[in-house]
Amino acid sequence: MSMDAATLFKEEAAELLADLEQMLLELENDPGNAECIGKVFRDIHTIKGSGAMFGYTELARFSHDVETVFDKVRAGELELDGELLGLTLAAKDHIGKLLSSPEASPDDVAASDEILARLRPYLGAAPQGDSPAPAKPEPGQDKRRFNPAAAKTYLLRYRPAANTFLSGTDPLRLVDELNDLGRLWCVFRAEGIPSLETLDPVMVSGWWDILLISDKGLDAIHDVFIFVEDEHGVEMDEVRPEAIRGSDVPVFLKMMQEGGEKTFVELRDEIAVWIAEKVSQRAPVKEKVAETQAAASIRVDSSRLDALVNLVGEMVIVQSRLSQAAATSGDAGLRSIAEDLQRLSSEMRDHTLGIRMVPIGSIYGTMRRLVRDLCQNMGKNVAFYGLGAQTELDKNVIDQLKDPLVHILRNSIDHGIEDPEARAAAGKPQKGSITLDATHSGGNILITITDDGKGIDVARVKAKALEKGLLAPTDTPSDKDILNLIFAPGFSTAQAVTNVSGRGVGMDVVKKNIESLRGTVDIESTPGLGCRLTIRLPLTLAIIDGLQVRVGTEFFVLPLSAVEACQERFLEGAPPVVGSMEYKGELIPCVSVRGLLEVPGQQPGYERIVVTGVEGKWVGLAVDAVVGQQQAVIKPLSEALGGVRFIAGTTVNGDGGVSVILDVPNLIGFAFTRHKQQTAA
Repeated sequence: MSMDAATLFKEEAAELLADLEQMLLELENDPGNAECIGKVFRDIHTIKGSGAMFGYTELARFSHDVETVFDKVRAGELELDGELLGLTLAAKDHIGKLLSSPEASPDDVAASDEILARLRPYLGAAPQGDSPAPAKPEPGQDKRRFNPAAAKTYLLRYRPAANTFLSGTDPLRLVDELNDLGRLWCVFRAEGIPSLETLDPVMVSGWWDILLISDKGLDAIHDVFIFVEDEHGVEMDEVRPEAIRGSDVPVFLKMMQEGGEKTFVELRDEIAVWIAEKVSQRAPVKEKVAETQAAASIRVDSSRLDALVNLVGEMVIVQSRLSQAAATSGDAGLRSIAEDLQRLSSEMRDHTLGIRMVPIGSIYGTMRRLVRDLCQNMGKNVAFYGLGAQTELDKNVIDQLKDPLVHILRNSIDHGIEDPEARAAAGKPQKGSITLDATHSGGNILITITDDGKGIDVARVKAKALEKGLLAPTDTPSDKDILNLIFAPGFSTAQAVTNVSGRGVGMDVVKKNIESLRGTVDIESTPGLGCRLTIRLPLTLAIIDGLQVRVGTEFFVLPLSAVEACQERFLEGAPPVVGSMEYKGELIPCVSVRGLLEVPGQQPGYERIVVTGVEGKWVGLAVDAVVGQQQAVIKPLSEALGGVRFIAGTTVNGDGGVSVILDVPNLIGFAFTRHKQQTAA
């Protein structure tokens, strides 16, 4: 089901707000960045105009003054300081609330007026948002001041779709938006308007040729038509890299009036040639490409992508069944077809999953804003650095990753980063730093969050753990084990409860949420130098390359990204659940999957060992046989098995049977915990 125009507007506006926030945070570090200032103005202008077009009256009223302020900043009439940036960020947040409904509540209007009152000192004599709108100027007159020295001349042809009114769009409003960008002259084409007897009042007829002199550039003109450009006929081009003389306008208007039968390209070229010969007296203007460039991207409802991924998953299962049938049939032709289908399904799987991949940098703006707001509330000075912004993850993974990252950043600022005075006393820069870095590691994503604060006080954590009964007085845990206690439910070392932390809620939720994504989290700390938290996540939650193994009559799948190598061993009797083996000259742990999961059947005298990499260490998993590589379509567990953390899901085999997909880090953690308990008993 396609998205209606109003839904599309809200989604586009949300993206513009995210971009607006990013630009404002960039300006905090570089207030003189003219490109960012111009982008802020255009984003606000587009939101205002589109909001008015879709009936968001309060949003348009409120955005008007914010736009006016940044117009003054752009013109050099206002200096961009920290207070104005803070007000604009607050205005951005309020616009986000106003997007929830076209009808603003009295509380929303009161909140608008409160922010506008704080903006008034920056407006000077400019019209206020709650004042009557200025009279609309006649075409050809300035509606707002612009810089003639930077202006260019553009030709546009705008043909509204016949059903324009049915989607909530008013073509005259769009033409009026163009008038905001500079000086405008229009020629209306009445061709195609039916007689009164056949006229449908809800259908649009007619179109415009438009001459525009503006200093805003083609991007700003495109912004006017951003929500209708795909459905309406919109053609535009620059016909002169500077403003034309006023005395030349009548000539161009005559060309436009007589050019109704000409295509846009023919009319544009006629005007361009006249300018080249009669105005500029310079070399002929280069002919531009006539064809409109294809859109670089399209917007698709996420439910459609999810449905596509599910269908590809089902196709992978069918392909697996065909491959297995072909392998046992002895038919060479069938095997060849199965191999071709396997190759094509693998490529389709990769491309389909790639559609859902988005760069992690899409949430860096939110993280930077969070750090800024927390620092203002807590009197700290911290810079946020986002690295690896182009590293891509499945959109579903990123959506579920936001909350854990928010908790981590809050804890880093509240518990880790010292006050500026304390940092200066310790010989550190007064401004602390938090760095979020994302990189690929095999079939996984590694996300590290590093701060240069005081680190975690291991002795204090241990004392708190003894107090809460998480440790016994006779226990001798390592520093790493003690650090991992901060992930225990209800654990907190805060001296007092604040509006940020201190209630023991947060890090246990972080670990739980990351494990629900089949990920792991690890923490390191150096006293006085800071803390590093590492998150390892799979690229996608839908389909994985796996290694199918067998234990007794049961089949399991191990994610191929966790597999290092395969070995074998001969046995005399049943091995321990957690034993040891030699690998590359080292003695490493070896877990018997049969013993750990209590798989029925007789222990064979010959086993295969799958060597896996877990948190930088090698661990062997002993199974009866390695079946081979398999594309595993992950099917979630039922709620009854949701608490079994070492099972990531199930998948359908080629013969119609079911394999259990094992979460290797959690499986090994479960084995070591059980072994420790049995040894202690």
